[in-house]
Amino acid sequence: MNLETKSWEEFQINRLFDVEYGNGFTLDSCEETTKEDSEKVNFVARTRENNGVTAYVKRIDGVKPSPAGLITVAGSGSSTLSTFVQEDEFYSGYHLFILVPKEEYPKECKQFICVCIELDKYKYWYGRQANKTLPYIKIRLPIQRDQQGNAILDAENKYSEEGFIPDWDFMKKFMNSLNHKPLTTNNKDKVISSLQIEKWEEFTFNDLFTLKGGFYNKKPEHSKEGNIPFLASTENNNGVTEYYCLEDIQSWDKVGNKDDTLEKKIYKGNCIAVTVNGSVCNAYYQKENFTCSHDITAFYIKGYNMNVYLAEFLCTIIMHEKYRWSYGRKPHDIKKFGKSIIKLPIQRDKEGNPLIDKNCKYSDKGYVPDWKFMEEYIKSLPYGDRLEG
Repeated sequence: MNLETKSWEEFQINRLFDVEYGNGFTLDSCEETTKEDSEKVNFVARTRENNGVTAYVKRIDGVKPSPAGLITVAGSGSSTLSTFVQEDEFYSGYHLFILVPKEEYPKECKQFICVCIELDKYKYWYGRQANKTLPYIKIRLPIQRDQQGNAILDAENKYSEEGFIPDWDFMKKFMNSLNHKPLTTNNKDKVISSLQIEKWEEFTFNDLFTLKGGFYNKKPEHSKEGNIPFLASTENNNGVTEYYCLEDIQSWDKVGNKDDTLEKKIYKGNCIAVTVNGSVCNAYYQKENFTCSHDITAFYIKGYNMNVYLAEFLCTIIMHEKYRWSYGRKPHDIKKFGKSIIKLPIQRDKEGNPLIDKNCKYSDKGYVPDWKFMEEYIKSLPYGDRLEG
């Protein structure tokens, strides 16, 4: 099924849902319990991970949990507009909103709407909040049409001022058409080794990588869609926002200099792409060649062959440093960004002593990253065997 979004129409959230403020609890005001506790209640907060669930807590006397099937939306923070359908009953944290359907919508339609709401995330960078604007956000949805393709209108204007009616049946069929079979893994739950982070040592990005800045340009126009990924500042889709054809890329000029070579516009794959503006410090492994905006810096590993397993380990460590670039700080300056420090496992002898490189290739102290351990660690994780090498 194709998404012909040009024919979709706008619907204001508060025409489809009652927007309610959640419990506003802090986690330390609740008594935490375990996932195995049969009486547990999910605690949903402002996060983009784990369907919004950050902990499990005991029931609070006199406070009835919100029922399953409602939609939660983060109203502020770095996860603003992170939106989920809650599978179980839950308590909610600070600045979390609950969307209560004005009528019963199929679960698949709620999931579809969650994605549409999150498409507005980019409007809420740099500390902007959706606490006051959430009910009035307009999302685009497919609408019901007759056999001639004309919009079927509701005389009561129930869903929109124009009388458009969401095509619930299409949304449900589309979601059910997606490949959503559960992933399987042959890996056991026990990984090869503990990480022993206390034994890791410090390296700078410049020690480990050659950094290449993105290509400065305005948002390029298409003559036709191509197959070369274009990376920009986003948290989604492995950093890819569009695809361009080679002819369009060749026509780009850098600040009016049309003599820029194609080699400066096409970046070799098998590297890590890191966002340095907007949604800062998201890191993605890029297997194939790509092009990108100036909001991206490409990281090419020094003296070792990058692969998807090593890249996944490194991406996680890089993104762990996101907090350093909050509050409008931007790592646009490659020289400054290259001096950023990360800690990694290092090579050691059988007695556990660091193996020292006299040439100090990776650090002034001669430490050598344990690339092999990083690869094998990721391979050993549940679902690590499903990564495409």
